[in-house]
Amino acid sequence: MASIPNFDQLKEMCGSQEIKDCFKFLFIQEEAENEGSITKVMEWCEGVRQKIAKFAELIEEGRNFSDFDVPAMDGMECLVEAQVRNGLILQALIGLFDALREAKTEKRRHVLVMEVHD
Repeated sequence: MASIPNFDQLKEMCGSQEIKDCFKFLFIQEEAENEGSITKVMEWCEGVRQKIAKFAELIEEGRNFSDFDVPAMDGMECLVEAQVRNGLILQALIGLFDALREAKTEKRRHVLVMEVHD
């Protein structure tokens, strides 16, 4: 997470002494950061979905192991636990993605509010 500059720094960064320009600059940066976060979370979701699919294949394949093969059964138990955790992680990422999408509209509105003053 980037540090948030103070108003003197914002004035220097946006090249204006007007507060409205500082706010607009800040909100545009926020909007861009949010877009980047959405992209990153989408990538993470896809990676977890792929892992879940692969683990499902491994679990299905592991059903052929003998119940008397203790290391294999222990490994399968761990794999199933990991699959459950992967599902929880995916749900958390989806929740984050939803929050970021909701923030997208809000951040766009913030920029538009400042554009009214141009």
